Amino acid sequence: MLNIAFCLEWLNMAYKNIETARLLIREDHFTDIIAIEIQQALEKTLKSIFALKGISIPRTHNIVFLYNNASLLYQFPEIDIDHLILISDYYETERYPGPRYSIPGKEEVIQNLRLTEDIYNYLMQNISEKKKN
Repeated sequence: MLNIAFCLEWLNMAYKNIETARLLIREDHFTDIIAIEIQQALEKTLKSIFALKGISIPRTHNIVFLYNNASLLYQFPEIDIDHLILISDYYETERYPGPRYSIPGKEEVIQNLRLTEDIYNYLMQNISEKKKN
């Protein structure tokens, strides 16, 4: 049985990260901070699939791992894996100083926010349809 309520809780949390990223972009804020919000939004969006299916939520921040495993449970539109790798790297490379630390460009974070929003909106639309039935 589908756990739509638990799934929507995860999607609500993701929505807050998406809205925060939008606000920070409008305010021309630091792109490394925006990137972390995008990573968190996509992570929570993907974890919502595990919640929907009643499966234990993986304790990882790795977007590629989450996407690959969520794809076994749910049909997603085609997504460029390179973008998922880049978004996944935001969590590690943008949070801590070190040799891999870099600041993404504004266009990059805007493009990755759009991808995250597309995945989020796709799931929200499909989950809303399931809720009606």
